[in-house]
Amino acid sequence: MSMLESPPYRVTDEQRRHYREHGYVILRGVLPDAVLAELLDRVDGMIAGRYPAEACVAGPASTEGPNDPGRLINQVMPLEYPARDAVLRAYSLNPVLNSIACQLMQSREAEVFQQQALLKEPGAANPTPWHQDEFYWRITERLGQSGVTAWTPLLPASRANGTMWILPDSHLGPIMPHEPTNGVSKFHVITVPIDEHRLIPLELDPGDYSFHHKNLVHGAYANAGTTRRVGMAQHYRSVGGAGVP
Repeated sequence: MSMLESPPYRVTDEQRRHYREHGYVILRGVLPDAVLAELLDRVDGMIAGRYPAEACVAGPASTEGPNDPGRLINQVMPLEYPARDAVLRAYSLNPVLNSIACQLMQSREAEVFQQQALLKEPGAANPTPWHQDEFYWRITERLGQSGVTAWTPLLPASRANGTMWILPDSHLGPIMPHEPTNGVSKFHVITVPIDEHRLIPLELDPGDYSFHHKNLVHGAYANAGTTRRVGMAQHYRSVGGAGVP
């Protein structure tokens, strides 16, 4: 899908500057509540078996051993794109999110190559290890493409219930070494110390978005609150031109 001459959501010069300099930008009220409520119902329904999860992973995110934090995190992730499910497919083709991704990557076109909803129940040992998306993707190394993640909570996200935290400016450095969490997990963790004092929590409502650069260090603490934490990440890569690395 091409970026339009008059995009449905215009990213300001200041927002683009913040993204370039710090590796992320927060955009409020990007999509209406109804879109996110439908997405939450579909994700919950796939986990519970109310909706078919055809060509999707729907269940624990990683089950490599008893110490694997992924055992206590449920995920819904299509295995092909566009997704077969109508709601997930419509979300992946959303023109507003696509336009924002294009503007931030300075790319004429962008496409979704991965969706991932992560669901964390309160009171469980379910942190998301500190990582960089490009460690998994390698899209610049392999394809010469840029990449950006659009992340929104499907329920209000706070420090208490394990929202995502980001390390500003970390996208300016290299891809750091990672290893499987606790030696077994499909979730990998950065193996060098990071300055947790510089981390910033993303306290957002459904429809508020964090767009972050593929190299930005991020993760989350366990859900120590009383409400569920449900986040939806949609990953874009530049096409029809490399965009800004």
